Amino acid sequence: MVQTFTIPWASWYEPKELTLEFSDSWEVKVFDVKGVPEIKDKNEIKNLLNKPFGTPTIAELAKNKKNAVIVVDDISRHTKTENIIPVVLDELNQAGISDSNITLIVALGAHRPMTRVDFIKKVGLSVLERINVKNHHPFLNLEYVGESNLGTPIYVNKTYYEADLKITIGGVIPHPLAGFGGGAKIVLPGVCGIQTLEANHSASVRGAGVGLGYITELRRDIEDVCSRVGLDFSINIIPRVDGYPAGLFAGHFVDAHREAIKLLRKLYEVKIPQKTRFDVVFFNSYPEDTELSQSSKALNTYLLSPKLVSFRGAVAILSASTEGRGYHSLSGETGACLYNCPEDNIIWTTLGKRSIFLYSPNISRADMLHFYPKYVNFEKNFNDLIKKLEEKMGNSLKACIFPTSIQLPTK
Repeated sequence: MVQTFTIPWASWYEPKELTLEFSDSWEVKVFDVKGVPEIKDKNEIKNLLNKPFGTPTIAELAKNKKNAVIVVDDISRHTKTENIIPVVLDELNQAGISDSNITLIVALGAHRPMTRVDFIKKVGLSVLERINVKNHHPFLNLEYVGESNLGTPIYVNKTYYEADLKITIGGVIPHPLAGFGGGAKIVLPGVCGIQTLEANHSASVRGAGVGLGYITELRRDIEDVCSRVGLDFSINIIPRVDGYPAGLFAGHFVDAHREAIKLLRKLYEVKIPQKTRFDVVFFNSYPEDTELSQSSKALNTYLLSPKLVSFRGAVAILSASTEGRGYHSLSGETGACLYNCPEDNIIWTTLGKRSIFLYSPNISRADMLHFYPKYVNFEKNFNDLIKKLEEKMGNSLKACIFPTSIQLPTK
């Protein structure tokens, strides 16, 4: 007999789910995410936008302004904004800012540029055809505005910096360096220059950034930079597993962000019984599973609760990696200023004597070796992964599955 379990898969692509099979000799537990309702009614979205934390409303902020810029997170994040942006545009129009004077910038940071297909997925065809939509460029069209308190040189997108009204829309999910996404993070690294991005990402090497699930020194530096370049209205979305909004918190980029975190914890914290140990733990990198370069975020849950995996157990990372190896101009390419030999990545040392497995059907071994140490067991077929685990550890294993990298384990 076979046990089957279904997990979310391939953010923005098909299939949207993956079925995992185990023999009945395995004891398998799934730490699942409870279903939550979607905010999709236009009036509900408008009402939430018009109850901001720490700022006036969009309509009040837009008075006597000639133009506006809206920044959204990119396709590497699963936040779906197509139902929210039109409401924001209508608010701006009613306040006197026409569509021709509104620019939408995708906060790429050091990620790859988005294509027309990506734009349609992310913001919707009607938005793409209604206003000027463009990618941020981390090397060009930049304005230098000094340094942060932490010494970060601040180069920011000039179109963004010069806009009369600045609005951002982004998802709030756990982040291994900044604690959480959303809020000011959509400005830094989202629309900053490569020198600023390098300083921001390298801060973690100095110990300033590591802090998954809480407000870090790096997060405070990001917010310091944001206060210097300006952000008038921050829209923070708590995404459901499928990317549609389960919560929306708007207003000041700190106040609204902190309110959003409260709901994030409520929806995605998972209770782990004390002294619980598993032979194998499967960590799915969804929703940040479009690229292999993002796959180590599957270990977010492990980093918060490493004792889940027995001392000589196994960690199995699952990643659709639908776009293959992926791209990151700071750390994803050989020769990039922050790219290191995979064996030197500190994250692997946290695993101790535990074995590491990677299942990803859309990459090659060469792709794997670009980011992972040679001793990682790589398989393109999930059943082959199971066979290798059984050969190494036996046929009667105690295992668990974390279906998403958003989950925050608590004791």
